[in-house]
Amino acid sequence: MRRFRCPSCQHEVFFSNTACLNCGTVLIYKPGAGFSASTPDAVPCANRDSIGCNWIAADGQDLCVSCAHTIVVPDLGVEGNLDRWARIEAAKRPVMRALFHMGLPLRDTTGAPAPVFKLKGDPLDPDRPRVLTGHDSGTITLNIEEADDDQREAMRSAMGEPYRTLSGHFRHEVGHHYWALLTEADPRALETLRAVFGDDRQDYGEALAAHYRDGPPADWEDRFISAYASAHPWEDFAETWAHVMHLLDGIETARAFGLIPADLPVEPADLLALPMARLAEAWIELSIALNAVNQAMGHETFYPFVLNGAVIEKMDAIRRLIVGSRLVEPRKVA
Repeated sequence: MRRFRCPSCQHEVFFSNTACLNCGTVLIYKPGAGFSASTPDAVPCANRDSIGCNWIAADGQDLCVSCAHTIVVPDLGVEGNLDRWARIEAAKRPVMRALFHMGLPLRDTTGAPAPVFKLKGDPLDPDRPRVLTGHDSGTITLNIEEADDDQREAMRSAMGEPYRTLSGHFRHEVGHHYWALLTEADPRALETLRAVFGDDRQDYGEALAAHYRDGPPADWEDRFISAYASAHPWEDFAETWAHVMHLLDGIETARAFGLIPADLPVEPADLLALPMARLAEAWIELSIALNAVNQAMGHETFYPFVLNGAVIEKMDAIRRLIVGSRLVEPRKVA
């Protein structure tokens, strides 16, 4: 994330602000342009009053370019769901901003938003199937209980995961979407990915069942970013994709606050032009320091992952895929 300034008083404002806390100027954000004062020509997203969305409505639309991708919202008649929806959308906006600035397509061939999101709660009838978070043909479903810290932490602990956040979910699931989209646009890319991540034609359901039954291979830490990544090539790709986004967003933010070497570029598109080994070098140094700071404060480890050579090579394959298959030009960052 960048550091932002109020267009009126130049006081620092933050990505989620709807108004400047110093002078009270009403703020509106537009990807590629940053913050401006709200004017009659700058129509706010229709979700501003309900969930605090501070983005500008897309041209000729009621919703912003982030909210427009959500096609199912939680049942607002259920107590707490409005707050859950707001927290989920707040986590989605930085991810949508990153995809926009990476030059990745956000619409399908008909011009409709893609990927799209369904934010759903479990049915009140306990005998009915629970809502599972996942991706299917460009549609990402998220169980809204993930917005509750206690529920998410309970699931993280039960599944033995070192890390589970809303941002992580979004980054992982959009990875599934872009595997399909970018390989469809360039079939040669599919063979390249299979050479790196394995043959995705193996039965996905059987692979997941075996993973949950037998656990990961004993040497998974030598070859995968997480135990779950070892379940199937699609999951390896999505997990690794998420960490590419972690690094790009994290390095951009750290660069804005002067926490990493100034010789690294500012623009995400320029960061993508660098070998992943160079980005990982800066990230590892930063994450070691932040891990120590978190531990000193009594918090969980900031980045509980190991970027070994095999993982960095996979991350670089994704970086090259994004750069080589870019369907639109990267946008100016703000």
